[in-house]
Amino acid sequence: MLSRIARSTVLLVAILLAAGAAPSWGQAWAGKGRMQGVVKDESGKPVQGARITLRSGSDRVDPKADGPAPITTDKNGKWSILGLRGGPWGILIEKEGLMPSEGQASVNEFAVAQPINVALRAIPKEVIQKAQEQSTAGLAKASIERANALLGENKYSEARAAYQDGMAKLQEDKENQDPSIQVSLLRAIADTYFRENKVDQAIETLKQSLTLSPDDPATLQLLVNLLVGANRESEAQTYMAKLPQGTKVDANTLLNIGIKSFNDGKMDQALNEFDRVVKENPDLPDAYYYRALVYLNQNKSKEAKADLQKLLQLDPSNKNAKDAAEMLKDLK
Repeated sequence: MLSRIARSTVLLVAILLAAGAAPSWGQAWAGKGRMQGVVKDESGKPVQGARITLRSGSDRVDPKADGPAPITTDKNGKWSILGLRGGPWGILIEKEGLMPSEGQASVNEFAVAQPINVALRAIPKEVIQKAQEQSTAGLAKASIERANALLGENKYSEARAAYQDGMAKLQEDKENQDPSIQVSLLRAIADTYFRENKVDQAIETLKQSLTLSPDDPATLQLLVNLLVGANRESEAQTYMAKLPQGTKVDANTLLNIGIKSFNDGKMDQALNEFDRVVKENPDLPDAYYYRALVYLNQNKSKEAKADLQKLLQLDPSNKNAKDAAEMLKDLK
């Protein structure tokens, strides 16, 4: 049993890395996998015509790199693509007038593809409205619109400068200050830093945003995600605790915090994180697998067995299914 736990620990370390050998035949990204998703705006309305660019690997999406041709969402905001190799994929979603969204997903060539749901954020209407009412705000509107255009062209430093110029112009109007607009602009500025892989600057910008609106859930959520990605889990937990009660934290964020705690030997802390993932995402197989490893380390065989069985029930083709089945044999 100890050797299995040790091996599982190695697997936990490996999940934080993304690697995969390219097939020797055809296009390097081609395979038998499928990916699908739905794109909506912040109000829940489907976004038609959003451009979806996918690139194999765990790096930032480079539209110029080899990969499948971009696709667009239909009138219901839905998109789907076939012929993808298994492993990590980067997904870039763009739509004029909305903030682009970029993230990671994994393709399993032998399992049913689960829909990827994304909500695109927009610069608040208040910015445009105020810009129409006042000359200073009109200049701000022009700067923000220019920033949005530059962002769509992947000119991140230029977009950031334009966002900062727009925010400075809005701040000149002392009688009509709206912190929520500045918060949104600071999030946009943080996004430009993130897209340039300047994570520390993005984090500091989000912290600056919190000085204006300490309880803003969107900013807190983004900050937690960036801190976890930067291996600053302890700091992430500080901000996670500030999220409004009932806020659902990204499952991958919680899993990574739990994995880090597991690898650091902090089993009680790891168990708390995995318990939360299971509670908020009861159909997520990986959460049961990692919680089972904690139970095994705590000599709770009954609980570990139940979680391993749940994993196999939810996803018999899961990447950890074979290991789970072997551990179950030892628990009989």
